[in-house]
Amino acid sequence: MAMKKGMKVNTIAWIAAAAVLAVAVPLNLIFTKADKSIDVTPFSAYSLSDSAVTTLSNLEKPVNMTVLYDMDLLYEGSEPGEAEYMMADMFVKTMRQMEKYDKINLTEIDVITEPEKVEKLDPDNLMNLSAGDIVLECNGRKRSIQFMTLFKTNEKTGSVEFYGENAILGAISYLQSGITPTVYFTTGHDEAKPDTCTNFVGAITSNNYEVKTLDLAAEKKIPEDALTVVMAAPQKDLSSEEKNILLDYAAGGGNISMFLSPVATKTAFVNIEAVLATYQVEMNYNRIYETNSANCWKDDRYSILCQFEDNDFTSALKNLQPTLYMPNSRSFYSTQSADENEETTTVKQEFLVSTIFDESTAIQYTAFDEIYGGNRSDADYKSPGGQYLIALNASDSARNGSKLFLSGSYDFLRDDFNTEVAEAGAATLGPYLFLSAVSWMDKINSSDAFPTRVSATDYITIPDKKTGNIILVIMIALPVLIAASGVIVWARRHNA
Repeated sequence: MAMKKGMKVNTIAWIAAAAVLAVAVPLNLIFTKADKSIDVTPFSAYSLSDSAVTTLSNLEKPVNMTVLYDMDLLYEGSEPGEAEYMMADMFVKTMRQMEKYDKINLTEIDVITEPEKVEKLDPDNLMNLSAGDIVLECNGRKRSIQFMTLFKTNEKTGSVEFYGENAILGAISYLQSGITPTVYFTTGHDEAKPDTCTNFVGAITSNNYEVKTLDLAAEKKIPEDALTVVMAAPQKDLSSEEKNILLDYAAGGGNISMFLSPVATKTAFVNIEAVLATYQVEMNYNRIYETNSANCWKDDRYSILCQFEDNDFTSALKNLQPTLYMPNSRSFYSTQSADENEETTTVKQEFLVSTIFDESTAIQYTAFDEIYGGNRSDADYKSPGGQYLIALNASDSARNGSKLFLSGSYDFLRDDFNTEVAEAGAATLGPYLFLSAVSWMDKINSSDAFPTRVSATDYITIPDKKTGNIILVIMIALPVLIAASGVIVWARRHNA
């Protein structure tokens, strides 16, 4: 009788196992054949959002998407569970899913073995492309996305946050819109006109931008197609109304470019200063000069040789190894402390260009400044000399990523100066500094329509060590008790 009962139990177990296989195997084959998988991760880290699916399904125009890397190689050097592996996995899976849509044409190229393809994508080196970057092409226009800008590590949880869906689909939506980003030069303050920097204008228009002029006082607002509003060597201050127009524009994420060359006028530019203050920077009413003829252009002590600071913005420019002259310059200074820039403020700054400063020499600097313009009256001012900040950028996350490019010189953009340098056989940066700034401003901001992906696991918060020990005991003891109970039941039935 006992043997028959055991045989009955075994038979039921075999039938149950066969039933599980009968369901699981066909389902697995179906999902494999259909190339389907189920994302059970928290936050659906490896799946496209519903809004992404809707956007990709309704694209009107084809989009060429080029990844400057063999994506399968992104996994090399890392193991499952490591942050680098998770970053690669979220990126690759997102790209592979986007590739399945009819209007997306995905290509992978190697920046090392296929440099000619990279050059074809960016013949003027405007996008400063590097390995892993993405280039999107649609409507005859291009946008680039840097690989490392797609990720952020949450310092509190240790999880990797992936912004790829946000950035890529935000850029695609922008390109599909057909809006041509425009650089507007302001008028009404005796500024320099776009025809004084045709090298820059030619380079930027050949890369699918437009350049126009804008009278803030007359228009009362800034057009929606504005990529940035440029003040090129203004000789007069903004009016209060114009200042407010610029600040309203910046509050919505608008970008501002200011070339504030020294002006002899004995009045302060209080409204321009008010705009700069929102990016936590102030300008000096001075003019920089060099005392070392080796650091001047043709012995003009106001045409100063400068150097790039070390950061992500300047890295590609430094690789060009140009000579960087900044004629007729004033200087600026940040009102941030070092700690504030890192932790407590929404404004992030990068110092771009400064006067020559060499710590390895006995005379570390040869640049000085003199009072020029403004309402300072200290006629006995004696310059201490030093390293002067000539150009910087800033962005403010509290104002939808509004960006500022600020230079104390405009003359480095002028055609006549660049022609003079070129005719002398010298290599100079010319318009590339501002071209890089335009490209930096044109990085598409993430869209709230597409959620951030997070590589994280569910977790519980343990308030103290005592509670942790109790949980640990339960986690160890419970499986043991269950196993022991099973053994006891089996032994009783076996001996029955």
